[in-house]
Amino acid sequence: MGRYERAAKISLKEATALASGVIDTIRYDLRREEVRLEEEMSDRVEAVQQILNEVASIQDAIIAGSSEVKRELEKAKKRLVKGGDRELMSTQIIGAATRLGELRALHNDAARRIQGALARPPSAVDIIERLTKDLLKLSGSWESSAREIDESISDVVDANAPLEMIELSRELNDNGYDLILAGENRDPENIEKCRTRIKEMSGEDHPGLS
Repeated sequence: MGRYERAAKISLKEATALASGVIDTIRYDLRREEVRLEEEMSDRVEAVQQILNEVASIQDAIIAGSSEVKRELEKAKKRLVKGGDRELMSTQIIGAATRLGELRALHNDAARRIQGALARPPSAVDIIERLTKDLLKLSGSWESSAREIDESISDVVDANAPLEMIELSRELNDNGYDLILAGENRDPENIEKCRTRIKEMSGEDHPGLS
């Protein structure tokens, strides 16, 4: 096995190890973010759900109370029509208005509690924004590791010509082989043709090669 093949195998082994490491890191980071997201979203919903349940019970009580007061008011109105009892009607009106004020205050308090729960940080949007920012930060470290993989792969084969090939080229060009090829005809034009032929055959006249 030649030295380039050995070097290539070593570089590819390193690149494979780096790639596996990056994949494991990303998998771990994403799983950690997933767990955190689940916890934050669950806490958010549970916190709001508790208040929503309480407010729902209050709203049901308000409905029941309003219906009851309305029924009593209608009964008193019928009695007024039948018996002309204005004092009873006045008492019912004052009682109904007072009770309505209590129910309205209860409703306003429930509405404030809902608004407070919804405004309590972090909101669902805040949680997603936090997740997005964290993923952007993590992606920076992932990209850094990915560059190491590319660098390792680029080292698999050296783009520069091997020293032995360079030495062979110098041997052909600098040691009078053009004169040997010219034979007995040492005319400068013939020697130049022989020199050119050697370069053409060796590929030296192609761009990027030397």
